[in-house]
Amino acid sequence: MDEQHPLHDDSMQEIVESFVVEATEIYDGLEGDLLQLEKTPEDEELVDSVFRDVHTVKGTAGFLDLEQLSTLAHRFEEVLDAMRDQEVDFEPAMTDVMLCAFDHMKVLTQQVIDRELEPLDLEPVLDALEAINEGTFEAGAASLPDPDAADRAGGGVAEGGDELVSTDSNNGASDTSSDDASTSSEGAEDGDDSGSDSTAPDTIRVEVSRLNQLMDLVGELVLGRNRLLQLITEARTEHDARSGADDTPRFGSLLTELEEASDKVDYTTTNLQSAIMQTRMVEVGQVFGKFPRVVRDLAREFDKQIDLTVEGEDTELDKSLVEEIGDPLLHLVRNAADHGIEPPEERKEKGKDPRGEIHLSASHAGNHIIIEIADDGAGLDPDALKQKAVEKNVLSEDEAKDLSDTEAYQLIFRPGFSTTEEVGQVSGRGVGMDVVKTNLAELNGTIDIESTPGEGTRFTLKLPLTLAILQSMLVRAGTETFAVPLYAVSEAVRLEPGMVETIQKGEVIEHRDRVIPVMRLGEVLDVQSPDAGGQRADRLAEGDDAYAVIVSVAHRRAALVVDELISQEEVVIKSLGDYLKSVSGIAGSTILGDGQVIMVLDVGELIQKEEAISGDETPDAVDAEGPPAAPSA
Repeated sequence: MDEQHPLHDDSMQEIVESFVVEATEIYDGLEGDLLQLEKTPEDEELVDSVFRDVHTVKGTAGFLDLEQLSTLAHRFEEVLDAMRDQEVDFEPAMTDVMLCAFDHMKVLTQQVIDRELEPLDLEPVLDALEAINEGTFEAGAASLPDPDAADRAGGGVAEGGDELVSTDSNNGASDTSSDDASTSSEGAEDGDDSGSDSTAPDTIRVEVSRLNQLMDLVGELVLGRNRLLQLITEARTEHDARSGADDTPRFGSLLTELEEASDKVDYTTTNLQSAIMQTRMVEVGQVFGKFPRVVRDLAREFDKQIDLTVEGEDTELDKSLVEEIGDPLLHLVRNAADHGIEPPEERKEKGKDPRGEIHLSASHAGNHIIIEIADDGAGLDPDALKQKAVEKNVLSEDEAKDLSDTEAYQLIFRPGFSTTEEVGQVSGRGVGMDVVKTNLAELNGTIDIESTPGEGTRFTLKLPLTLAILQSMLVRAGTETFAVPLYAVSEAVRLEPGMVETIQKGEVIEHRDRVIPVMRLGEVLDVQSPDAGGQRADRLAEGDDAYAVIVSVAHRRAALVVDELISQEEVVIKSLGDYLKSVSGIAGSTILGDGQVIMVLDVGELIQKEEAISGDETPDAVDAEGPPAAPSA
């Protein structure tokens, strides 16, 4: 690329960055508008909105000497202008051309982000747009190139460099800001100000790295608050013990004032933590927005008729999670379109509407977000799943017979498990659903399946709102204290004599009509026993009391046996650094109020680690509904 190009001019960098943010914001909504335009081409307001978006991109692209992007947007704009003037009779096939133009615009914008301009072959799409404008367009006559199918499936312009989010003084946070510091370059070409009639919202752009830094500082403040509360508790205990001393009145007065000040610090810290968390929250609609296009393309590929309904797009969760849930949701939506929804003829034979429906929704439930993907397709056949599991040597015939229907549904998460005989681009390779389970486990999430053969299937994902600050259960094993993330804890029970049984040389307990494998935390992590000394050995009480913490992550369930349940506490996860980050079963560390550094457990990894070690010598781990889980791939 020419070194004299505006992209390399230091004085133009602010304008370039503003263009990238503005274009990305436009693309987030433009694809959905184009899909809606296919359904309601007579909607004049919608046509005007799409025209203004494309015109805005064209104007700034021309100002920055982005020749290909400006030319493409200009030709696209001419088609939309003709539609506004009703000079073009709209045909559904024209949407393919406009979506192709949209895809090329995204790729060209990504080149701006990468600062690497490479010419694209735009002739086919430019010719198709020209044919529409001249009234000579014929459906299927043009062979439209796909500039980057992977980019489209991944959901728009690739993320790179310094990410930006906008903070709203009224609402706390939003996914992106439309408040621009950009130039008025869209008027530089033709003076059209049709896209500048809206009032800019009260927002500012903030780099995500700055929000991350604020989160780190708030984490330190939370640790300091916990330490202060611990010291005050100890001081109060000391005061009560010295109640007869001469200086007790003055000491008691100072302690009371300190407690009042501590309450204010606690209140302020809690609210500050909540406010900072809100600035990191973005709408899940960022992810949902790409699925109408995905479903439309899949429906055309499979000759199916599929409607996608979306609910709860404004549900918010942490930005780091939004970036990670895209792939699992994409697999589930593609699976519903491929396996779930039947062809129109088959649906008619079953007395169904020829048009199938996929429903995608999000909602809050406490400190979690619930995402559901439901379809009204063929549903899951538990008998077919069991048969396939036997054929693939995943289960023996006797084990398959003992599985309930609910347990059989979990088989689709086994590595390499697929019921599709033909391998295609969408399914049949046995990797999609296993990826879903693995990715959700890494996000500390769970997934449940409900299905009725012939009526449809529903997948329910449960994810924590954030991974930075966790509610945890503090437990003791041997001489060490550990934090168990509360999202993984179902309940805790005291182990009575005879509750632990041995099956196939492995320990299990029967709890609420389920057989759950036992993991003794002290043995799994090789914790020092009290009689061997250690920093907390003098604080341990002798006895045989033990507790089982029932934990479950990504459909694996286990009974984590510990010596003591200490308390529930909010902890801030700290990275172990490069040297210790590979320690299995440990998600990070935290500091308690008394200054003690303890480890935060990675429950999912602990279970996988124990399965890998035990192999065939112990009973298979049981997931949230009971079936044996596959060994770690």
